Amino acid sequence: MKTKMKITVSKATGNFLLFFLFRTHFSSHSIDNIENFYTAIPLENFINNRCKSGYLTVKEALGFFNSMVEMRFSTSISALNHLLGALSKMNHHSTVVSMYREMMGCVYFRPDICTMNILITCFCRLKRVELGFSVLATIVKTGLSPDFRTMSALLHGLCEGGSMVVAMELFEEIVVEQHLCNDVIYATMINGFCKAGETRKALELLDRMRGDERIKPYVGCYNPVIDSLCKRGRIDKALNLFRDMISCGVMPDDISYNSLFHGLSKLGCWEEAKGLLIDMLDRRIPPTLYTYTALIDSLCRRGKTQEALSVFGLMIRKGIDPTVIAFTSLIYALCKSGRWKEAAQGLKNMTDCGISPDIITSNAMLDLLYREGRTIEAFDLFEELSNRDLDPEVITYSSIIYGLCKSGQWKEAMKLLDVIEEQAIPPSVITFNVLVDALCRERRTKEAFKFLKDMIEKGLVPDHATRRILNSLLAKRREADVR
Repeated sequence: MKTKMKITVSKATGNFLLFFLFRTHFSSHSIDNIENFYTAIPLENFINNRCKSGYLTVKEALGFFNSMVEMRFSTSISALNHLLGALSKMNHHSTVVSMYREMMGCVYFRPDICTMNILITCFCRLKRVELGFSVLATIVKTGLSPDFRTMSALLHGLCEGGSMVVAMELFEEIVVEQHLCNDVIYATMINGFCKAGETRKALELLDRMRGDERIKPYVGCYNPVIDSLCKRGRIDKALNLFRDMISCGVMPDDISYNSLFHGLSKLGCWEEAKGLLIDMLDRRIPPTLYTYTALIDSLCRRGKTQEALSVFGLMIRKGIDPTVIAFTSLIYALCKSGRWKEAAQGLKNMTDCGISPDIITSNAMLDLLYREGRTIEAFDLFEELSNRDLDPEVITYSSIIYGLCKSGQWKEAMKLLDVIEEQAIPPSVITFNVLVDALCRERRTKEAFKFLKDMIEKGLVPDHATRRILNSLLAKRREADVR
């Protein structure tokens, strides 16, 4: 007499016991239809929950798949679709294709339109759109009905591959088949045109959509166009479209606002960004990390350091962890306004948050410290950064050489150039310009000409600053000859 074993599955988070129970059971017993009936349902639920959890690994997925093959796919196709869909979202498109090909050899395998849509998506992501169309032919041949997701995946693949003419031809065919055409189809084409840099065509398609009484645009149709306009500096047109969207009853989301914040921050339009932030909060749309970072950067560029610090504080109070970009913008702005102690504290806060200063942060501080003649503080900072295993690069060394030369320590600067070359870091034309200029000021024309010759031999092309220094050098030599 068999004893019934009741297995309770609570949360599908790391509970591998049930999985191994199934695997052991399937590999050690012959599986008949009755056993499949009782084991398939809990396995199916477990797979579905595990896929939805976002913690599924490829190894797990393959294990589940093998179990389903051994069970002759007695679980519903929904479990398999969850599995394939999860792997596709994890960008394991080749794995999905391999699994599908293995399933084709199983007589019990009955794919539905969802299965085929996932397969088309994977082929398109692998830049094999032609195979996606082969799957479409299989869909029609087997009597399945393609839906808007089928056509959207194919359109997306064509757009990503740069085949906009073919994509538009397919789009027009879809429009004729009214049951396949919806807002997602339009959004896919609009996004494709924007990514291809054809914003005008995207706007024309959006206008065409708004004139179609059958289909109402949603925010995903407007966002690509707003973002594209902002990136091209056409912020006024982007704001007008944003207002038109709202007047048409389509509510913006954080993506809409973030695109506008990015565009406004590039132009340094803080007042407009501030008004937009108030509007965003009034609509109960919580600002994201991207929102705060764009605002901080915009304020710092405009020299509004105090306002940037206020936005930074608000971000912290909202429980959003700042990025290295937010810290770098603030530290640079504080240095530029002469608030060195606060900048140093910002650097400390940065490391306390577990964020290592990148080379951009370091260069920003070192460059400004040296230009202000604060050589001691700059050296202290450089030593501190070196202790953190942050490898200096040519820009950092150029800043140090500049500081040394400015303080009259040109011999130390020349030694540092040797260190750069020993570390296989190619010095830039700026590095040589700084050194040659310093030698000219010290009237050491012989060494200056030597460095200019070395610079040309290393393949560095003299710039406008080099020519100015060279003219000065020649003038000093003529003065020496006259004497």
